[in-house]
Amino acid sequence: MDDVSEQRGARRPTVVTVAVAIWWTVLAVRTVEVVVGIVRLDREDPALLPAGLVGAVLGIGFCALLAWGALRTARGSGTARFWLALVSAFAVLNVVIAVFAAEPSWTVLEPLALGVAAVLTYLPSARPWFPRAERRPRRVEPRTIGWDPQTGERITEQHGSDGRG
Repeated sequence: MDDVSEQRGARRPTVVTVAVAIWWTVLAVRTVEVVVGIVRLDREDPALLPAGLVGAVLGIGFCALLAWGALRTARGSGTARFWLALVSAFAVLNVVIAVFAAEPSWTVLEPLALGVAAVLTYLPSARPWFPRAERRPRRVEPRTIGWDPQTGERITEQHGSDGRG
């Protein structure tokens, strides 16, 4: 067992596992939607296929990036958890705007599921899985006790070897 697992506990919290499963499920559905959309575009209007392929490559690339973030979240990355929560917040905001602008459809479920996944990773039971970054100690500058009148250089406090100071 590695040090990180020993510090956090050997088992990932269930809420984190559920959140990651939601992310992967939504991203798999999105990837299938993109592929089906390209096939449909090829049949309906072949002239738009090159632009559709560029969009599909970008969409699948973004899904792959988010899947990697979900994997990192499953492994305990607090930074990945933050970025996935940010993407989820934008998705939920998009849904809220869409609901007020038009009649909602079943496509509202995906962003809401992502919102639920983001909330799950911030529950108190999930917090131990995401360790806090340790603060690095600051370098202590020597205290200035005066200025050399001839050179203008700073005179700093000298620490003796007797353990004082």
